[in-house]
Amino acid sequence: MARTIAEIQNEIVIEKGKQSSLDGLTNKSKTSIWNLWVNIVATAIWVHEKIVEKNALISRPHTLNWYREQALNFHYGSPLDPDSSNGMVLVWKDGSYQFDTTDLSEDQIEQSKIIKHCAVSEIDLETVLNPKKEIKEIFSDYFHNKVGVVFIKVATVKGDKISRIDVPNELFAFKEYIAKIKDAGNQVYITSDQGDILKLSLNVYIDPLSIYINPKDIEYYQLRSLGKDFTQEDSLDPQNGSLILNNEVFPVLDAVKDHLKNIEFNGAFVKTYLVDAIQKAQGVKIPILTKVETAWATNPSDQPEDPIDVTKIEYFIPNAGYFDMDTLTVEVNYIPYTFYRDKQ
Repeated sequence: MARTIAEIQNEIVIEKGKQSSLDGLTNKSKTSIWNLWVNIVATAIWVHEKIVEKNALISRPHTLNWYREQALNFHYGSPLDPDSSNGMVLVWKDGSYQFDTTDLSEDQIEQSKIIKHCAVSEIDLETVLNPKKEIKEIFSDYFHNKVGVVFIKVATVKGDKISRIDVPNELFAFKEYIAKIKDAGNQVYITSDQGDILKLSLNVYIDPLSIYINPKDIEYYQLRSLGKDFTQEDSLDPQNGSLILNNEVFPVLDAVKDHLKNIEFNGAFVKTYLVDAIQKAQGVKIPILTKVETAWATNPSDQPEDPIDVTKIEYFIPNAGYFDMDTLTVEVNYIPYTFYRDKQ
């Protein structure tokens, strides 16, 4: 932000005091010759700084982070027409498009910001085209000239969960907003998808003094952890895996959910990090992640996709940028940790 004329004048006067050759300039009248020259120079510097500041705003490079900032600053219900008298107006000011929120409270402004999570990336489409294929069409030549596409993933929050923007007009309005503010010639692709499906299988050795497990279920868990078939005549005790002192707390399941919720939007799911999080849970001795399956979410009317086994992959990024916690499946084999007996 440019300095004020008064601030510049004050700095000049301070510098004057450091120059012994100017000690004779003692007249403090605002109309004295030296004070008038200070004012003239300060005004010239101020005009220069204002010009530089405006040019900096206009010429600011639109990086991927710039697109993310603009997405998070989108206000739903804001007309794109500056002549509109309803809602916030998107206007050109100081070298960029901005929302005029003059008459709105902080709560109203925050409520209108429907984009709560955003991730922006860019690829060169040449990398996804067949490099050995002969170029015959102008369209193909166009993309082979290294024209990139900016990919924007967005999501909102419903309750305490990340969610896709499922109101059609909201996403349409956001796309119109980006189309208006983006750099000319840039290709922008915007998505807001349902969270990816995730299925986890775990063998967890637990402290039987801290975590409850029904004795009749132990053999079933042990055989299932070894991949062996075992007929369970009765259903498993629903309290298995809960704390003995508080049967409403399930340390392993809670640790898994907390870890997934804390993965940043469009961040990687890392198997080692998940195991580390479970290891810290109360009553857990040895957590072993045996299987990881995932699938892209589909529309309710579409046939659900079969999950893909990604156990051998150390980390991956969900297609939607996050996992759907409502469809999360965690299968845990609770096995009492009794290795200490070998030392007795």
